[in-house]
Amino acid sequence: MDHLLTKNDKIYTSLILAAALTACGGGSSSSNSEIDPDPAPTDPAPTDPTPTEPTPDPTDITLSFVNNGDASTEYVLLENNLMEGTISSQGAGYEQAGWNFYYPVGNTLFVSGYTEYATTSYAINAEGNFTELNTFLFDSSFNTFGNVADTTLLATNSYWYQHDDMVMYSADAVTGRATSKINYSIYNDSTDTAGEGTVPWPTALVVRDNQLYIPYIKFDDAGNNSTPDNNTAYVAIFDYPLAISEGTSHALPTKIITDDRTSNIGTHGSTTGLISTDNGDLYGYSAGSVASGHYPPSEKPSGILRIAKGETEFDANYFFNIEAATNGQEIFWFDSIGGDKVLARLFTPNDTQGPWAAYSTPILKLVIIDLAAKTITDIEGIPLHVKQTTSSIEVIDGKVYVSATTAEDSYIYQIDVATATAVKGAKVEGKGIKGFHDLYN
Repeated sequence: MDHLLTKNDKIYTSLILAAALTACGGGSSSSNSEIDPDPAPTDPAPTDPTPTEPTPDPTDITLSFVNNGDASTEYVLLENNLMEGTISSQGAGYEQAGWNFYYPVGNTLFVSGYTEYATTSYAINAEGNFTELNTFLFDSSFNTFGNVADTTLLATNSYWYQHDDMVMYSADAVTGRATSKINYSIYNDSTDTAGEGTVPWPTALVVRDNQLYIPYIKFDDAGNNSTPDNNTAYVAIFDYPLAISEGTSHALPTKIITDDRTSNIGTHGSTTGLISTDNGDLYGYSAGSVASGHYPPSEKPSGILRIAKGETEFDANYFFNIEAATNGQEIFWFDSIGGDKVLARLFTPNDTQGPWAAYSTPILKLVIIDLAAKTITDIEGIPLHVKQTTSSIEVIDGKVYVSATTAEDSYIYQIDVATATAVKGAKVEGKGIKGFHDLYN
């Protein structure tokens, strides 16, 4: 049944309509410091919205929209119906600078530039209006994000081949201001000869029991974007909050755990390679094919691992072999939708798919996975589609909203989590939707 957002729904949602992913990391590392919680205003100033800003209505839905065309300008829009008609940026919107990641923490939406090194936060003010909170600057594009107790944003840069320290930022979700940054290193195996070492690319930032879990992909340090160590899963575990390790200039992990039943955890562009379920268990997915950005491809099956609540090792008694359960399919992305369930995208790798094909061709399907029961339920009614990057999923009144972009068009779909059924909604006149976020409740 269609769930139309009406005056009684009291939902304030944010949708992210976005261009194709070409994300990568780069830039220099920064020194460790506390950040002034009340800094003087700095450039860049908030972008003047074009077209004219609409007058917010408490029943509106906020959307971050990307126009078609080479410029792919992004806007934050206000809409009150996801399920009918057409959504476009004509007539209203808050223009955003460049290409952005969108990440919610509590009732605050953080918009972080990939080419414009600034993070701007938005929330609902006391009058019930969508408003800009703050903007803070950084030195190198954020590529991975985390949510600590719905109060704190974590954000880190990453590198394709440099062995420089990475930098972890924290920001307050109430004020939108950065509160600290610290250099950290997962490992450094540099021999000063390009191609002999690897660099870690974080695919999630998850805090549990005063520890920060960071799964990662290993890329070669010659800049070939290859994954030479792709037959093992890795997770670095740090004490949290991060602190400089004795005798160094950065934070170091207390341990790195490994598992050789599957490949590196997560995919490039995803920030949910590892997720926490309602009972405190952690689950991480592994892909491993050329189409999902791994070369050479992993010899291990695509699958899901678990780190049980209260433990800091992979659960030797748990492995969900996705390839075996689906007759050869691979998991490309997942995120928690409550209980032990995740919404996931799967595809079938084959020899005709080129490198990174899952990021640029409509081969992905949506399913619901019960992690504890090890079952997979196809969601009927949503076409095979392309999805380069996805913001964190939010369940709104038992429903999840997604976009599906095919070679022909792009539409919103509403998924009933309980029944794993989908209803087709509004047409999108843009390049796609990164995420749907409830900022009102």
